Amino acid sequence: MKQVIVSVKDRAAGAFGRPFFVPSVGLAIRSFADEVNRQADDNQMNKHPDDFDLYDLGTYDDETGIITCHPAPVELAQAKQVKV
Repeated sequence: MKQVIVSVKDRAAGAFGRPFFVPSVGLAIRSFADEVNRQADDNQMNKHPDDFDLYDLGTYDDETGIITCHPAPVELAQAKQVKV
């Protein structure tokens, strides 16, 4: 099964976070939106939504072990757009 490889970029830090794998782009966006809207003192995405964006980096096939990356990360969502 192919998994989508996604990562959250922190614009203030100028760096991508550790990539994670999800079954679909839709689930990645939903998970990102849930985290952005989770209120907690230690949740930087909730406190600073202008600084974070979700990107699609490529796919991972767990049957073959092959990772296929996009030529450049593809933006999926911005925290400021999904914050309620």
